[in-house]
Amino acid sequence: MHFLHSAAIITIFFAVGLIVLGILVLVHELGHFVAAKGCGIRVLAFSIGFGKPLLKKTVGGTEYRISAVPFGGYVAMSGEHLEDKPVVEPGDFTSKPQWQRAIVAVAGPAANYLFAMICLYCVFVAGVDEPLYLKRPIIGAVSDSSSAMKAGFREGDSVIAMNGKPVRSWEDIERQLSFRQSRYDITFARDNVVSTKPLVMAQWKGRGLPKEPTGGLFPVYSPTVGSVGQGTPAADAGFKAGDTVVGINGKEIFSWDQLTQVVIHFDSTAGPMRFSVKRGDAMVPLAVVPVFKKDVHRFQIGVTRGNSASVKVRYGPVAAMRKMLGATWENTTMVFNVIAMLSTKQVSTRELSGPVGIIQWIGIVAVAGPVEILKLMALIGINLAILNLLPLVITDGGLLLFLLLEALRRKPLSIAAQSIINRVAIAFFIVLFMYVTYNDLGRLPDLLRIMTGR
Repeated sequence: MHFLHSAAIITIFFAVGLIVLGILVLVHELGHFVAAKGCGIRVLAFSIGFGKPLLKKTVGGTEYRISAVPFGGYVAMSGEHLEDKPVVEPGDFTSKPQWQRAIVAVAGPAANYLFAMICLYCVFVAGVDEPLYLKRPIIGAVSDSSSAMKAGFREGDSVIAMNGKPVRSWEDIERQLSFRQSRYDITFARDNVVSTKPLVMAQWKGRGLPKEPTGGLFPVYSPTVGSVGQGTPAADAGFKAGDTVVGINGKEIFSWDQLTQVVIHFDSTAGPMRFSVKRGDAMVPLAVVPVFKKDVHRFQIGVTRGNSASVKVRYGPVAAMRKMLGATWENTTMVFNVIAMLSTKQVSTRELSGPVGIIQWIGIVAVAGPVEILKLMALIGINLAILNLLPLVITDGGLLLFLLLEALRRKPLSIAAQSIINRVAIAFFIVLFMYVTYNDLGRLPDLLRIMTGR
C-alpha cells in the first residue's frame, strides 16, 4: 500500500510538471505564431500538443490542431527550411525580409519573457506570504561536522555580506547559496564584532543532490511543534502541538533545525534528553528518549515542525509593477551569473538540468501552492527566453545569427552549409541532452525521497 501511495504521489508530481512545462513551451510557440501571422507568413499548422492530431480545423489557410500528446505545441510555417522547399514562393518564411524573419525568431523568447513578467505581476497583486524568519539574516543552526561548523560559524551569527555582496535577509543568503559556488567569503557580526570567514563548500561527489546544499547553515525557524505522532517518544513524554522548545540538556534552542541536529546526534548511552518546553505562559520540563529509525538512518522523537509565522503582503497596481520589474531583472541577471560561473568553473556542470529535472522540481514546488508555481514558471520562462536567444544555431538565437551572416554577406548561406551546421548543432544538443538527463536521473532518488517525504 505504501508503494502504491508513493507511486500515486510521484505520478501526480510528474503530471503537474509536464503540464506547467507544456504551458511554457506552448507560450513560446504562440509567440512565433502571432509574429508569423503579423508578418504575412503562411502558417501551415498550429498545434496544441504533439503527435497524431485528434481534432483539427482549417481557418484562413492554417490548420489548427489538438494533438495526442498534451505537451507544448508547435508552429509549421511554409518555407521555413530551405532544404525542404528550395523554390521560394510568396508567403514563405524565407521570402520575407530579414527584419521580419528576425521578429518571428525573437517573438518566441519574447513571449516567454512577457509571460514571466505577467506571472510575477499576478504574484505580487495576489499577495505573497512572507515568512518572518526569512527576513532575518541570522544563522539559526549549524549542522555538526559541516563545512560551516569547521569554518567556525555559530548559531546567532548575523550575516552582513557574502562574496562582497550585501545581505539583508535569509532570502539573500539562499540566493547566493543557490549558485553552488565552491567558496563563499562570509562577513558576519558576533557579539558586536564584525569578522569575515571563508565557507569552503564540501566537494560534491556522485550524481545525487549535494549532501550539504547550504554548507550546514540554517535559518532561525521557530522550534515550535506542529503535531505529535501517536505512540512516539514525544507523545509518551507529554509533548503537545504548539509547544516551543527553548532548551535541550541545558543548551539554548532557538531554531527548528538546531533542535533536529541535537536529536539526530542523540547519544543512547547518556540517558533521556531533557527538554525545556514553553507551553503558553508556563515552562514545562520533559524527558524524551529518541528512537532510531532505520528507514531514514537517524534518531527521531516523533514531532513535526509547526508552520512559521508569516505576513501576507499585497501590492497595489503600481507597487506590484515595481516589484515585478525588480524580480524580473533579478531572475535575468541570475541566468547570466550562472553562465559566467559555469564558464569560469566556479559552478560545476553537474548543476545543469534538463526537462526531466525541471519537471521534477515543478512537481515538488506545486505542493507549496499556485503562487510558488507562478514564481517558478516565471524563472523557467526567463531561462527559456535567454537560452533560446543564445547563438546556438538550432535555437532562435541561431536563426538570428544566420540572418546576421546573411545581412553581412548580402546573401544567405548555401543550403549545404546550413545543413552541415545544423547537423553538427543537433549532434551537440543530443549529447548535451543526454548529459543533463544523466544528471537529472542521478538526482531522481533524492528527489523521490523529497516527494514521498521518506
